[in-house]
Amino acid sequence: MRNLNIITLKSATKPYISRYFHILYRQQMSGNFNLTLSLVVLLAVFFSANLQAQNALNFDGANDYVQTSFSGVLGTANRTFEAWVNVDANASGNVCVVDYGTNSVGSRNSFSVSGSNGLTFISGGTNANIGSTSNVVTPGQWTHVAFVLDNGTGYLYVNGTQVGTGNLSTVNTPSGNTNLRIGQRVAGGSIPFYGSIDEVRIWDYARSVTEISNGMGAEYCTLDSNLVAYHKFNHGTAGGSNSGVNSSYDASGNGNNGSLQNISLSGATSNWVTGYGLSTSSLAGTLSATGCNASYTSPSGNHVWTQAGTYTDTIQSVMACDSILTITLAFNTSTASSIVESVCESYTSPSGSYTWTVSGIYTDTLVNAAGCDSILTVDLSVNNSSSEFSVDACNSYTIPSGNNTYIFSGSYFDTIPNAAGCDSSMLIHVTILQNSSSSITASGCNGYTSPSGLYYWTESGTYIDTATAANGCDSMITVNLTIDTVNAGISKSGKTLSATAVGASYQWMKCSDSTLVSGEAGKTYSPNKTGWYAVIVTQNGCTDTSECLKVNIVGVEDYASDLGISVFPNPTSGMVTIDGGFNYENSQARIINAEGKTVRMIEKFSSRQIQFELGATGLYTVLIYAEGGYRAVRVMKTE
Repeated sequence: MRNLNIITLKSATKPYISRYFHILYRQQMSGNFNLTLSLVVLLAVFFSANLQAQNALNFDGANDYVQTSFSGVLGTANRTFEAWVNVDANASGNVCVVDYGTNSVGSRNSFSVSGSNGLTFISGGTNANIGSTSNVVTPGQWTHVAFVLDNGTGYLYVNGTQVGTGNLSTVNTPSGNTNLRIGQRVAGGSIPFYGSIDEVRIWDYARSVTEISNGMGAEYCTLDSNLVAYHKFNHGTAGGSNSGVNSSYDASGNGNNGSLQNISLSGATSNWVTGYGLSTSSLAGTLSATGCNASYTSPSGNHVWTQAGTYTDTIQSVMACDSILTITLAFNTSTASSIVESVCESYTSPSGSYTWTVSGIYTDTLVNAAGCDSILTVDLSVNNSSSEFSVDACNSYTIPSGNNTYIFSGSYFDTIPNAAGCDSSMLIHVTILQNSSSSITASGCNGYTSPSGLYYWTESGTYIDTATAANGCDSMITVNLTIDTVNAGISKSGKTLSATAVGASYQWMKCSDSTLVSGEAGKTYSPNKTGWYAVIVTQNGCTDTSECLKVNIVGVEDYASDLGISVFPNPTSGMVTIDGGFNYENSQARIINAEGKTVRMIEKFSSRQIQFELGATGLYTVLIYAEGGYRAVRVMKTE
């Protein structure tokens, strides 16, 4: 659906201006249609530019300037230069506002503030230079300055008041020389501007004092064919980091843009800074648009509206001024319905846009009486259909009809009749994959986890494990398993401890802190201090730790079993509980793996029960110290 709409933009502050531009604006809306607008725009051809309002450009008085592409008003033609300047209080000599041309008699256009704070225009030679009295420009303050060449007579203005005049009949600017330069003279010596410049305007006619006075306090928002170059300097962030903002846009519409030379673009100087507080004009307009259940993106791109109503949008004109649009949106209603269809071969949608050959839920779009979309949902069954697909199967494959089972790879046809009386033909590319088998010889200490991770075996023997092969089929693994064991028995005779295992390696340890007894690696050990002791036995390639026995050197026995402490469940799949029977004060628990390493230490617990998680599968020794005694319990962790 298309709607043609007229936007009429009117200047809010310049009602007397009569220049019009006609453009075509095309706005894409979601909802299967385009909205096309015909715009009559007053003084505004829309553009995209990154401009910031009310800034100026600061020059460091050393070598900063702006080089534009504007050749200037040439020959003896009338002209007007305007600018807002803020001369730095430390400036001690002449500072150039604008210049172009060449260093010959009557050939340049040096518009400057003199070292005595007067205003000058220098073209070189007799009847080519004029100046004002001193101190008409106050350093450190914003001042509007202007120069007018009117039929051979020159005029100088400060803040809309004439401050100088003279004969400039020799002025005759040739072509082909240096283009307009802002902040530096083009030839005849360097007089760089020191301070800030804003609102540089070059006109190709002699403006009257009334025009200068009336126009100097506001930015121009209207295209004027006599305004041949216009640099607002409204760029960047005042005093910010502006390293990428190194150009000045010509707001006259003539493309006479400028390139910043030697300007640092950071800090309070040699950078974009806060400019003179000018008032701004604006444009206003109205727009109406109609759509169907759509979303509308505003011309600026800043808003997306989905409800009918009146909205406001702001865009920028070619002269970087706000254009305010009042937009009235209306949305018609789309409709929706559904149908059920059943065919044997194919189905063409009501719109004729689609032909479907596979069953499914489809959407077709028609146009309803309101000119909006009519969304039709089609529940389609295509019965006498054909398909082609590939399958991988392990050992054999039975086709969907059940009529055949294949044990070899190949391409096979199958036909399934459906309830609608249509055939469903299938071409099936079958790949038969085979189960695999293998055998391994394995050993483990106390226990062994099968390759699949499904089993944990604690006895030697031959076992069958089933894993998944790389092709997705079963892999049958015969495991010839040898479980190596360690005899970690220990006995006590008097003050001598003996390991039960024969022909093994031994290392005696203190149960109180799991430290090894240096030099005690024999089958027997006679401690010289009262305490609890155990032996770490390595046998058949496996290592295990015995229970702890107490040796009382002074002859007083304290049996661990008197503590009344239990550990459960045993064996366990992970979680273990220690139950002291009642609350012990400042109890400790140490968990030691089969290699004799302490894998966990539980310090100073006072509750009756504590719980903890065991890690890898295997045999652990849990040592509990309470009430001056020890209890050692072996716990088996399974999968």
